[in-house]
This record gives sequence, structure tokens and C-alpha cells, in this order.
Amino acid sequence: MRLVITGASQGLGLVCCESFKEHEVFRMSRNEVPNKIQFNWKHWDSIDAVVHTSGGGMGLRNPLLHPGELYKLFRLNLGEAVEINRFVLPHMKEKHRGNIVHVCSIAAGEAVGSVGYNTVKAALGAYVRSIGREMAPYGVVVTGIAPGGFQSPQGAMERLERDNPQAYQKFVSERLPRGFMGKAGELMPLLRFLLSPEASMMGGCVVPIDAGEGRYYSA
Repeated sequence: MRLVITGASQGLGLVCCESFKEHEVFRMSRNEVPNKIQFNWKHWDSIDAVVHTSGGGMGLRNPLLHPGELYKLFRLNLGEAVEINRFVLPHMKEKHRGNIVHVCSIAAGEAVGSVGYNTVKAALGAYVRSIGREMAPYGVVVTGIAPGGFQSPQGAMERLERDNPQAYQKFVSERLPRGFMGKAGELMPLLRFLLSPEASMMGGCVVPIDAGEGRYYSA
């Protein structure tokens, strides 16, 4: 499998690269994504799957966001994925196969993050649902996962534990039924399934993986 992983320099993306190292993996960091798109990267027609892990709140916690700040969040969490999909999906449609997974968040329904982060992750979930329906007739499976809190190298929870241990412990004790933080590696079995031929019925789905952290019910 030829696999593109975005956000690959740290966090969940880095863990994905290690987990899928038996495949041919093309790594893209935040800074590399726009450049490779701009120069019409030559490998798009041979890509079998994409995992979009790039995202984050960029430290923008003021609820009264400037429109420019909100645009930056959209660009990182949704825009870059949309651009990559725009290049790779036509080839997948032609071949009638391909898998794309987006990393969403339970914040989209729980509203536990910042206003900006909650908003863009909700938009990402809507995009997955919509583009998944559009691609289903062509045998291309576009999905998302909605993780709860988890530890990953240089990830948000690792930074929170380092910078504000009291807030980290409060999060664990109040939000996590298991009583301990998850690890990025625990997401890998679900990602492997969603990237496999067995996931053909999952198109357009955003799958929670939060160890019971989420409190909302979807219709």
C-alpha cells in the first residue's frame, strides 16, 4: 500500500508512520503539505490511501476569534485535507478503490475545546459525511475517527501534562472513565481497519474512539 500521512512530524501522525512502516509511506508535515500541492506532486495517481492527522487549536483560545484566526484553523484542520483530496480522489475514482481517513475529534459534539477548535472539527466531520457519500458509488471509502484524549509524541496531552500537571490530572479524573490517559497506539487497530478492503461499508462514517469519554448521543 502506498500511503500518505499528514502531520507526520509529531503526534498521532508520527505514531502512524511507525505503525504502518511495512507499507510505502509518504510523510507530510504541516509545512510540507502546501509546497507539495503547489508543485503538483507526481505521486498522486499511485496513492492507495491517505491518513489526515494534521490539525490542532494553534493556541487560539479566545472565544471572540478574529475571522483571520478562524481561517487559519480551517486551513490547518480542514483546508489542507480538502486540497490533498482534490488531487488524489480523481485517481481513486478512476481506479474504483482507495481509502481516506480524517482525524476528527469528540470536541465536535462535546464542545470541550476552544470555540475555534470545536467549530473546525465539527466542520471536518460534516465534510467527511458529505464527501463519503459522494465517493461511495466509485468504491472509494472516505471516513473519519473521533478520538477522545490520548498521549502522543509532542501532542496536546503530552504538552498539557508537562505545562499544567494539575489541569492534566483534573482532565483524567473528571473526563476519563478508565482513570488513565489513552495512548496513540490504541487508535492504530481502528485505523488499520478503516484503511482495509473490509471497511467498504464505512464510507461517510466518523467513528468515536474515546474510551467512554464522550457524553453526547448522536441521532
